[in-house]
Amino acid sequence: MESNELLDVIESMRRIGGEFDDVELKSAAGGYPKSVVETIVSFANTRGGTLVLGVDEDADFDIVGLSNAAATRTTLVGQAADAVVPAVPVETDFVEIEGKVCLVATISELPVHLKPAYVKTKGPWAGAYVRSGDGDRKMTTAEVELLHASRRQPLDDREPVLQASVDDLNRTALLRSLDRLRRDVPSFAEASDEDVLRRIGVLVFTPDREALVPSLAGLLAFGSFPQEFFPQLFVSFTARGADMADGERFLDNVTVRGSIPEMVAQTIAAARRNMSARSSVSAEGRQERFEYSLEAVREAVVNALLHRDYSSLTRGTQVQVEITPDSIVVRNPGGLYGPVSEDDLGEEGISSSRNATLAQILSDTYMPASDRLVAENRASGIPRIISEARAYGQGRPQFANSITQFRVTMNGSELLSADTLRWLAAIGAADLGPNHRLALAMMRQGHVTNEALREWGADRIEAGAVLRELVEAGLAVKEGGRRYARYVLPPDVRAAAEAARSATPVRVHEGTPGEVLLATLRDGQPLTARDLSTRTQLAPSTVRWWLRKLIDKGEVEGLGALKSPLRAYRSRSSDIGE
Repeated sequence: MESNELLDVIESMRRIGGEFDDVELKSAAGGYPKSVVETIVSFANTRGGTLVLGVDEDADFDIVGLSNAAATRTTLVGQAADAVVPAVPVETDFVEIEGKVCLVATISELPVHLKPAYVKTKGPWAGAYVRSGDGDRKMTTAEVELLHASRRQPLDDREPVLQASVDDLNRTALLRSLDRLRRDVPSFAEASDEDVLRRIGVLVFTPDREALVPSLAGLLAFGSFPQEFFPQLFVSFTARGADMADGERFLDNVTVRGSIPEMVAQTIAAARRNMSARSSVSAEGRQERFEYSLEAVREAVVNALLHRDYSSLTRGTQVQVEITPDSIVVRNPGGLYGPVSEDDLGEEGISSSRNATLAQILSDTYMPASDRLVAENRASGIPRIISEARAYGQGRPQFANSITQFRVTMNGSELLSADTLRWLAAIGAADLGPNHRLALAMMRQGHVTNEALREWGADRIEAGAVLRELVEAGLAVKEGGRRYARYVLPPDVRAAAEAARSATPVRVHEGTPGEVLLATLRDGQPLTARDLSTRTQLAPSTVRWWLRKLIDKGEVEGLGALKSPLRAYRSRSSDIGE
């Protein structure tokens, strides 16, 4: 790390008033800090990170330097090699600022099969740490056990369900899959049903090998009611309204049970009835477009049920699907498995299945009353979620991974909606280039990376220049070091974003719907039909009908492509100052 890079990081931390997740600053003015070894362990167990010795966080990130930088480096490198199990790779640099020398250590994340690292003197349970916020936290027993389980291919989905029998499986669903398998696998053509089901893992032997019973995977894929044996393996679906306070009942609250194909179908049905939709008429007939892509929601739900952790530690935890006024969140127990990181998500073909048998079975299992397979496109689920968001004009879905949970958040608002354009104007970014505005809009919904900007059309060099310029303008803060840089809004800009989001729409004009729409459009900048519906509290269909009438009368002008969700409208009278 160069001195100017370190200064940029320190300045960013001064702005936000704290450290980043993957950067730790320690003074070391009173000697070598005892907590360094814990930070080494926590970075190795999380996403890696950068440790800087010679900067005092408690004194407004003052650069204090090191009295003996060479000895400090020797101690740190020695700790990473000898005081941590397993040894953790560390790269070190001396950085001189204002005549003072700091030590910058880059700690690499350990491969999953070597986690968890721990402090040797404390042992594998008490000495394992993980990064949490801007500090180091001792890992829980469950987290340690989950990481130990990830060192090998889990076989939880092949576990025999001893209380169950073949009679607990849905015969109709089984026969459909058996027909498909016999068509696709020549060696299955003459095999018995029992033999085929055993070979693909639907049926497995009991420990004494005297009987065949359903595996956990077989029961989840074909069970008539798997929750008879595993009551908590269901989907929890909730929908929350915009004006609901804590403690109020949900608009919708459903416990979705059944086999995985049935749970997917029921969850999508619940999501559909809790989404607003707009209709359009084309040569193909009337079509409905929901505020979220149902295909993206389906992929997220299938991904959660397929890749969740099914070990005994997590069988009391459900897959959760939550609809809020501005997002859909899908959570599943257990983080990413195998050599896959958050940074890999979105690339075609990147996949590592925790539940290999379940994945194989679901690739030959049909959805209820459908010719569609449950997992017909393995390894393309996350890329599909991203591409659907892009097609909808929405921001890149946010993926959050931890040892115990994986979360997908899809934002419902259009990335460059009229509301976002007004917000960009409010923070002085209205005249920036399209990729600058795109990056800011993504940060408003969470964060942005170079890769995310490229997914939305920028090339690598252009994306890098855009992000650097936003940092220089004070409109973005860089988190992370060399490896995993991402960009977020500074606190003051974030506060403006949250204020804009939390503003309650109020119908301030009276009269017929046409008069209300005209008065609202005269208030300010152009608005989309969706924005008008939100502001006036008129139904979307009413807004669209009256807009057509007002355009025909010459009182309103449409801006943008006729069928574009970004099409905005303005009052013609605003051109003459009315």
